[in-house]
Amino acid sequence: MAATVCPICESGHLHHQIEDIEVEYMGHTAMRPSHYSVCDACGSEQATAADLRHNKRDTLAFRKMVMGLLTGAQVRALRQSWGMTQETAARVFGGGPVAFSKYEADDVIQSEAMDKLLRLAD
Repeated sequence: MAATVCPICESGHLHHQIEDIEVEYMGHTAMRPSHYSVCDACGSEQATAADLRHNKRDTLAFRKMVMGLLTGAQVRALRQSWGMTQETAARVFGGGPVAFSKYEADDVIQSEAMDKLLRLAD
């Protein structure tokens, strides 16, 4: 896969980097991976769309853990243990047609009520 051309200098290429940073949420701290890219010509650091998506998902997964909610991986494991597709789970439990896709990808935080419902169903 070809490296992305730097949008700042337009001559260098972006190279993916991961750096552990300390994050805090509701009094809890943890070291979490932060994704970004660095230009090999001008040295600028920037976050690509993929970097931003990964960082957002990791942040929401951390928040879910702090709040005592099921993580996306845990929601996926429950749904699969019931033999349901994401679409079927959304019809059964509610939350909208793509709710489980978003819960499982850590794109959104499910409500406490939805979290309790999933735990009760298990």
